Amino acid sequence: MTTFGVGAEEGAGVGDAELVSAVGCAKGSGVDAGKVDCAVDCAEGLEVRAADDKRVVGEAEALRFLPALLFLPIWLTIAIREDLLATSFRQYYPLSIAMIFGSLIAGSTPLGGGVVAFPVSVLSIKFTPSQGRDFSLMIQSCGMTAASFLVLTKRPYLLKDHGSLLAKTLFFNVLGLICGAFVVVPPFIAMCIYTTSVAGFAIILAYVERCVHYERGGPPLSQSSDLQQTVRSDSSSSLKEDQEEPDNSPQPQAANVDLILVAIFSFIGGFMSSKIGTGADMAWYAYGALVHNLKGRNTIICDNDLTSMSIIVMTVTSIFGTMLRVTTSGDEAVTADVYHAFIACACFVVLGAPLGSLLLSRHNQRRLKYLFYVLAALQLLIFGVVKIRDDVVAWCVIGGSLCLVIFGITITNRSFYSLRRKKLEVETGKRVVGV
Repeated sequence: MTTFGVGAEEGAGVGDAELVSAVGCAKGSGVDAGKVDCAVDCAEGLEVRAADDKRVVGEAEALRFLPALLFLPIWLTIAIREDLLATSFRQYYPLSIAMIFGSLIAGSTPLGGGVVAFPVSVLSIKFTPSQGRDFSLMIQSCGMTAASFLVLTKRPYLLKDHGSLLAKTLFFNVLGLICGAFVVVPPFIAMCIYTTSVAGFAIILAYVERCVHYERGGPPLSQSSDLQQTVRSDSSSSLKEDQEEPDNSPQPQAANVDLILVAIFSFIGGFMSSKIGTGADMAWYAYGALVHNLKGRNTIICDNDLTSMSIIVMTVTSIFGTMLRVTTSGDEAVTADVYHAFIACACFVVLGAPLGSLLLSRHNQRRLKYLFYVLAALQLLIFGVVKIRDDVVAWCVIGGSLCLVIFGITITNRSFYSLRRKKLEVETGKRVVGV
């Protein structure tokens, strides 16, 4: 008992004087000296191990912000070398303030920073839609990269579990980007695309948040803290379930349908990103929540993982979109104003986006989603008052598009109930009515 006391006290951080006193008492009480020395060695080992653990944790925390630590010296060098620091901040400080909040949203919701960058730069800074698109892609290529690094550091299993799906998504996203680069869209149409896509996505997100998981018998997705663990434990025990349930592996025809749907959603997302600087993340989340997660319990991607994967999707899309834009010359080249705005905001988003990823808790995520609903309604209202006004055709197109989104959600809901009824009929052997 004396030996255990010495080790426990030293492991708890007892000072050297107390340790020497305890050792003396132990020896004085007739305890074997070898046991006392062993206890001292164990206590010292525990202290060294605790110090090493603290050092490793500190290094891991610093590693999360490695992209920012690498980017900021380059950003500062460019800003000073080109004499842009004071000019850029003085001219675009309102955009810098907006992007602080935009980067937090980008790192913790299924939305890239472009959902803030595009409307603020166009409606407040008075950029053209093409300038707003360029700024949105460029700023996300920094902030979302930092957020993706943090996501992959915290959730390395995403590439292992869903790498194939991500690869298909990104391939068709890039195809959509390339095709969009050769399609000329009038500025007014680009603004309509942005307004409609954001409003439509707000409807989809609200449906997924408030309805889908309730129908599956659980709390809203943003409140399901144990869902990820449940899904991963299900996948880890798949051998046991395969013995109890029939084989649910996808048939070739179903796999082809899935590939076509991935291609459609991803291509549209890439095309939208080429026009308004965002959209690939929204298209991916819509596919994952409304299509992919309907295929069965073992294929469900929880909400936090959907959000994390949308960050990765928008990161890659913004990087390649930026490459396409900065290499464009002539009248369509990126303007100096966009570069100045980029200098004014990049230092904030490269820190804000990974900080936003750290906010991926159920409470913070839900608050940010509510904030997005408010922003979506405000941007629709402001765009309608400032740009559309009495353009009946534009209002009809936007209204029709939103009705199409609601119709798609209705079809998805009916499909879910149909799949649920078939599953119950298979499990019970009886016809199920009213599900």
